[in-house]
Amino acid sequence: MSRRVEHDGQRALQIRFPFDRALVDRIKSLPSRRWNASEKFWFVPEDDVVLLVDLLADDGFEFDENTRDLYAALGGSRVLGEAGRSSAPATANDLPLFAGTEPELEPAAAPGATDLSVGMLNARVKDLLAGAFPAPVWLVGEISGFNKSVHRKHVGFELIERTQDGGSVSKVSAILFDSTRREIERQLREAGDPFRLEDEISVRFEVRVDLYVPWGQYRVVIERLDVHYTLGEAARRREEIVRLLIAAGLHDVNTSLELPALSLRVGLITSLGSDAYNDVLRSLSESGYAFDVTVHGARVQGQATEPSVLNALDWFAERRDRFDAILICRGGGSRTDLVWFDTERLGRAVALFPLPVIIGIGHEQDQSVLDAVARSCKTPTAAAGLLVEHAARALERIEDAGGAILELAAGSIDRQRLESEERATRLAGVARHRLALAQGRLDQVERQVRNSARVALRAERERLAVSMHRIPREARRRLELGSERLASRHRRLTLVDPRRVVERGYAILRRENRSVLVDAARAKPGEPLVAELKHGRLRVTVDKMVPDSNTE
Repeated sequence: MSRRVEHDGQRALQIRFPFDRALVDRIKSLPSRRWNASEKFWFVPEDDVVLLVDLLADDGFEFDENTRDLYAALGGSRVLGEAGRSSAPATANDLPLFAGTEPELEPAAAPGATDLSVGMLNARVKDLLAGAFPAPVWLVGEISGFNKSVHRKHVGFELIERTQDGGSVSKVSAILFDSTRREIERQLREAGDPFRLEDEISVRFEVRVDLYVPWGQYRVVIERLDVHYTLGEAARRREEIVRLLIAAGLHDVNTSLELPALSLRVGLITSLGSDAYNDVLRSLSESGYAFDVTVHGARVQGQATEPSVLNALDWFAERRDRFDAILICRGGGSRTDLVWFDTERLGRAVALFPLPVIIGIGHEQDQSVLDAVARSCKTPTAAAGLLVEHAARALERIEDAGGAILELAAGSIDRQRLESEERATRLAGVARHRLALAQGRLDQVERQVRNSARVALRAERERLAVSMHRIPREARRRLELGSERLASRHRRLTLVDPRRVVERGYAILRRENRSVLVDAARAKPGEPLVAELKHGRLRVTVDKMVPDSNTE
């Protein structure tokens, strides 16, 4: 399997390569990378194309046409050839032999002694360069392409001049011969290894202008390195940015944010799997406190450092309510390894970040722009230690407060117990007094009840004795009166009894429904009737109605 990056047509870039642990670790430094477990490839959003190409171009990756076009459209500075590999910009030898309108040429002269061979031409140009630059000159530029050739005896690379925004203005090929390289490395060791020769650092070389005759290649030959220039330029640039941030009033904005009493929800920005990553997680884990750490991978060296760290800060800022503090960490290295944190954009982003930011970059003696605008702890381990110490102080305050609360509670309980005992004693005395009073009142009521009961019983006996004499007499009177009333009613009922009328020769006519017929006009001819007489009944039938003589 070759190393290849392809655009999938759906706003993502697929990264395929044979397994390589170093490459996997580099891919993991991309903040938005994802792993497709089923098809075994990594992928990133197409918006990260510049970061991806700059990360992988020197590792033999091929980039398809869509990826190359997208890289160029988004401002990529590398020149990618047809195969998609990074290459130097085209030289005069790469241009077409004929361009524009072809002029009419005079007939060529016949070959003669004045003709030059290619080697003769290159030699003459070399002599001209030597005449124009008879002595070495000091040349300032940024190293590019050094890392991919560092394993060779003689290292070929480029020196680049860049604009303020990082774009390439000019470049020249350079060659560092083995003997000069060993001398420069000895010079760096004697200076305490402040940095090493690698891509993307600014240097000042003493060079000899040269042309390599076999290839016709214009180049500079490295003779000497100005160690102090690289260190001084980095320090000058850092101090200038710090002055700008102080002038803008940003140097103490983030440091004025108070760490929460329990800062256990931690965001960590660093290279995944790095020493800084492991040191921070180990320190927090071994503390015994319940730290909840969320890690966002970021590049911590090279030009991708600024956009990568800014992307991580934006991610945490969008989720600020989930975190108490943010750590930005990078392990030790040369001084030039840390200059990628010395940018104004990073300084402003950290200074204005809504959560407390803790910086742990480099060694004890190292200093970056970020250390000037946030809590500076020098090393990743010290940054983690600050949080551990803060948690320990919070726990100590909690324990002290708990002890004070327990002491106050014990004193309060003792006072309450004494007060309760006093109240209980007073309550018992009051209760006995009130019981005695109640008992006296109860005895008095008892005597009154007994006296009243005796009086009431005596009065009732007297009323009962009187009633015993009155009841029989009254009962006889009422019986006699009732008997007279009953006899009077019986006489009246006897007088109105129909049977008495029948006994005097009259009859009572009833219809079949037992109703009494009292009006002859209501009788119907042929209607059967029952006549009740003094002795017995007669069934009769209506023949006709006879007019009443009283009506004639």
